[in-house]
Amino acid sequence: MQTITLVVIPGPGARTVTFSSENPTVADLVSQENLHGRDIILNGRGIAANDYASTVLPANAEVFATASVKGNANTVTLVVIPGPGARSVVLGDDATVADLVSQENLHGRDIILNGRGISANDYSDTPVAMNAEVFATASVKGNKD
Repeated sequence: MQTITLVVIPGPGARTVTFSSENPTVADLVSQENLHGRDIILNGRGIAANDYASTVLPANAEVFATASVKGNANTVTLVVIPGPGARSVVLGDDATVADLVSQENLHGRDIILNGRGISANDYSDTPVAMNAEVFATASVKGNKD
């Protein structure tokens, strides 16, 4: 088992993160903590996204996960039903529905963007504008226990 200190900005700030594997990578951290789309700084050194899978996190590392705070990010309201309900999420300026689905792990859900249903075939071509309202729904009719 291994622990690191993770600081998410903007976000909840600093916390300790534990991994069950002995050699977790930056890619493992990004996946486990849903840090998609953020810049990763490991012990004071920026890590390129291409290197996430090959960069091992040393024990007791300090990792900063940052998102833009200079106005070049896109904040949208995401409502996940069934799920945690409404929250604000930050996307890159040129984000598409496909980017949102990937970042927030919304695979298999229906996406409604500003009141309009979006076909899964159009996710990559549909931009998500700043301050958009997105509903991500899953079927609740006919589900079996």
